[in-house]
Amino acid sequence: MKRWKRFGLAGLLSVSLVATGCSSNGKVNNDAEKRGEDDPIVIMTNASTWDMPTEDDNPTQKYLEERFNVRFVNMRGNDENFKVKVASGEIPDIFPHNISEADMTNWARQGVIASISIDEIKKYMPTYVKEVEEIDPSAWDVGIIDGKNYGVPRIWLNGSYGFIPTYNGDWLKAIGYNEAPKTLEELEDVFTKFRNNDPDGNGKMDTYGMSGRGKDVRAQMFNSIYAAYGVNPYQFMLTDEGTVTWGGITDEAKEATKLLRKWYTEGLIDPEFMTDNGELIGQKWSSHKIGYVDNSMYHHLFGGMEADKTNGTNPVYGKGLIGPAGESLVMSNGALQVPLIFGKQVEEDDAKRIRILQILEEMTSVDEVYLRTVFGEEGVSYDLTNDAVVMKEPYASSPDDARLMGFGGYYNPLVERDSSMWKYHFTKEKLEFRETANEGMKTISDVLGPTSLESKGMYWATLITLQDEFYTKAIIENNDLDAVFEAFKEKWLKSGGQQVLDEATEVYKARQEAK
Repeated sequence: MKRWKRFGLAGLLSVSLVATGCSSNGKVNNDAEKRGEDDPIVIMTNASTWDMPTEDDNPTQKYLEERFNVRFVNMRGNDENFKVKVASGEIPDIFPHNISEADMTNWARQGVIASISIDEIKKYMPTYVKEVEEIDPSAWDVGIIDGKNYGVPRIWLNGSYGFIPTYNGDWLKAIGYNEAPKTLEELEDVFTKFRNNDPDGNGKMDTYGMSGRGKDVRAQMFNSIYAAYGVNPYQFMLTDEGTVTWGGITDEAKEATKLLRKWYTEGLIDPEFMTDNGELIGQKWSSHKIGYVDNSMYHHLFGGMEADKTNGTNPVYGKGLIGPAGESLVMSNGALQVPLIFGKQVEEDDAKRIRILQILEEMTSVDEVYLRTVFGEEGVSYDLTNDAVVMKEPYASSPDDARLMGFGGYYNPLVERDSSMWKYHFTKEKLEFRETANEGMKTISDVLGPTSLESKGMYWATLITLQDEFYTKAIIENNDLDAVFEAFKEKWLKSGGQQVLDEATEVYKARQEAK
């Protein structure tokens, strides 16, 4: 096995565990000088809040530690408590991959995260940077705050695809449909019959059209319905005048919400949508409590085929629903993402910073390292068939077994971010499914992408809270929706929203002028 000495960095210094935290006065410690010449560099990671390994010293961790002469400390902050940990001074060297741009901006100005020069990233991650810049040269824009670059740019290659409306095919047949609905009116008819016509034949009125991700990912909640109106309430969009507005304050979003309120009042939407997350929606789909999901992309659907067979579910994949927008649209997250960011102590420790960048370069460009960190051990957790990875049982169907081995996105936060490694993710069947399921799809996505705006750092937490509260209540309450929407919009704009829109418009126009 290759050892790290091949990089000629045997003289790089190591770091004590104390260096990954903060001192009593709140300043980041930097104890790199305490490191012995041959001591492993200690890296505290929390690169994912999802694929967290259940055990320390797992096989993937040991592999990386031996290969790169490092020692990983697994922080394991989750979506609920990670920010609390950071606020208390527990700052990892590698931050989770799902950080918001607002948090990134705040932490940059608070001195929590590291600035790293673009030239240095290009020097130590040349292959990865080349791939990113070929896909979108503007990917660096996302991490620029006050003239400094924060983190390694990330592009989600699947992000350009949309969320695919999916139906319980047996339920469709039971209510007289031979294909997926094409219009919003047809969908309403389907939901009405899913609720009232006993599509599962159990003699009970216990089925619903759909639920929503009210608990975890609001931007995906009822996204196919909003897309039919040409909007996503949680994305920036262009006005007819060429300025930038926020989807949540548009008339299109209001009208879509009126329809959702109607469906909720009629019992077509699962009343638990406010507390449902992606996992619970998946359980309700599998247990045949709901007959429609719109929070899955093609790779989720392909990966769920075996589970659907086991659960006796016959999925039918539809297209975007034609509604007031006048065309078939589906929501897309977009390819650009918030960079992979690092703790402030990494900025102050040259040895650690360089080592992390070189590890990330190998994780994305060296086949052996990519396969080992993403899929585990060949012959144990996966096999290679025509260069494509085929997961073995129990790993193919059990995330817990993968977490025991430590592979996935925890140690390698750049999974599927380099197109040269996509070959391992696609069997012939998956590639064909991707093309078929997405054929003819027109997507809508955020016109700015995850952009660092000074005003967002100041106001965004308040604005999102206002919006979350409004949209939940707007669907379930019985009041004058036009009036409460106007009140919400006015409050949103006065609470910093107008400053955000002004700055967003300036950024958009500057980008257009630079092209």
